[in-house]
Amino acid sequence: MTIRERVPSRFETWAWSPIIVLRIALVITYLLFIYLGIISIRAGIPVFDLTALPGYATIWGALLTAAAIVAAVSSIAERWEYIERWASLAVSSLYLAYAGAVNIVGFVSGDIDRQTVGAALLIGLVLPACRFVYLAAQAGKARKPKKKAAK
Repeated sequence: MTIRERVPSRFETWAWSPIIVLRIALVITYLLFIYLGIISIRAGIPVFDLTALPGYATIWGALLTAAAIVAAVSSIAERWEYIERWASLAVSSLYLAYAGAVNIVGFVSGDIDRQTVGAALLIGLVLPACRFVYLAAQAGKARKPKKKAAK
């Protein structure tokens, strides 16, 4: 009796491909940014009370929520990557303002706890920032004209 090797179904192959796993990670990350934006609208952000004008947290939260919704929806399909590129730039920039404010306040005040939180916040910046850089590079590569062969 021989043991047959199990052949994965088309769904299993699709579901566990690196592209789909990346897209799932992107959607989850963008959903967490939506959550952060909504919470900041409702509760405010203490570090912005120290570093920004009154009401900035509400505007920041609304912009972050809108950019994260657009990024999450556009990250689902490859044909919407040109939209995701700009949405991921917006998410990255807005989040960098938040993480940067925490880090700056921590360094200026010498507060090691804020510096620790600020370093942890910067970890959340990695995926959307790298995604933007990747999509921008792909767009640049697609636009670059091909050299004609010399005769």
